[in-house]
Amino acid sequence: MSEEEILQKIKEKFGDYVLEASIPRPRRVVVLVPPEKYKEVAEFVAKDLGLEFLSCITGADKEEYMEVVAHIGYSIYVLVKTRVPRDNPEVDSLVDVLPAAAFYEREAYDLLGIVFKGNPDIGKKFIIPEDWPEGVFPLRKDYKPEHPKPLR
Repeated sequence: MSEEEILQKIKEKFGDYVLEASIPRPRRVVVLVPPEKYKEVAEFVAKDLGLEFLSCITGADKEEYMEVVAHIGYSIYVLVKTRVPRDNPEVDSLVDVLPAAAFYEREAYDLLGIVFKGNPDIGKKFIIPEDWPEGVFPLRKDYKPEHPKPLR
């Protein structure tokens, strides 16, 4: 299946829920969907289109919102993107669809505070030290580390 065919199938299935769609380069398809459709689109890509490999889930603080991107595929990757509010960054977990999501979601929680509803291990420290302060997320743009002196 080509990038164009994959994109067409996603658009046919989800219509107006596909807020943005592109093929930015060979072997990449990118779709932006609302948070309430993120899991459904990811499941469609993985199960119905047969691209069951999850290479990672990334998160980013875009200041106005938090972005979540599931990278799904083999030789062609479909990036299923969504945006969640910074003050309540929640989206459904993919662990029951793609079990590898468990670790990536925990990493995004530890570093950015994105809550993946349905992941049973969200909130358990994964990347950051056990004594790290609750509610402090080191990859957020508003995080200010405290250093007693400049690092050299």
